[in-house]
Amino acid sequence: MDVILVPGLWLDGSSWQTVASKLRAAGHVPHPLTLRGLTERASDRTGLMLADHVAHIARTIDQMGGAVALVGHAEACGLVHAAVNRRPDRVARAFHVGGFPSADGTHVLSGFRADPHGAPAEPAEGEKQDDALAALRGRRRAAGLRGIDTPQHLTDERRFEVPATVVATQFHSDDVRRWIDADIDPARELRRIRDVTLVDLPSGRWPQIEQGEALAQLLLDALPLPQLPAATA
Repeated sequence: MDVILVPGLWLDGSSWQTVASKLRAAGHVPHPLTLRGLTERASDRTGLMLADHVAHIARTIDQMGGAVALVGHAEACGLVHAAVNRRPDRVARAFHVGGFPSADGTHVLSGFRADPHGAPAEPAEGEKQDDALAALRGRRRAAGLRGIDTPQHLTDERRFEVPATVVATQFHSDDVRRWIDADIDPARELRRIRDVTLVDLPSGRWPQIEQGEALAQLLLDALPLPQLPAATA
């Protein structure tokens, strides 16, 4: 299966090297992406919008011959979810590693207000306070959001039919369940997805680097077995 790997801020496609190698060895075809303007803090992000990154992912899906798996890391989980919204009939499963499928009308750092440049500010007013969620916000706040400065615009209800796996890294699956039950960001969209699997993989901010082998195995466990070439007579 074609597996599209989208890193979060500020990593490029090379961050998936270990994961991609193990996927390839198992018979899958990995496609690590580097989104323009997200390679480093000094990159030129003039004029970049969230829709530009989503379009990049959607174009990659269109280049594939069949159904794909989408893997997002951290902030890129929102981008992956927006791509699912654009191509729900082409995505077999979405993986959200250390992040969440941000809901319609929110930013990819769900639960924050954003200034005109997309930089996260204080938590949204009226949102339920939670120690684990506050810690997650604190880590995300340092990343910045330049170049991803518009809210999600999700219109296709078929996105809820695409199975999703959330890999909990700097938080726990029990935290995610609590946020789902409370119907709050960052997990609000998960409440409506028909098939959600929660998996714990304790790590730091870059699990594809810190726990590449283990993350690759989690993906393989959820992916369909690759089809073997037909035998010739």
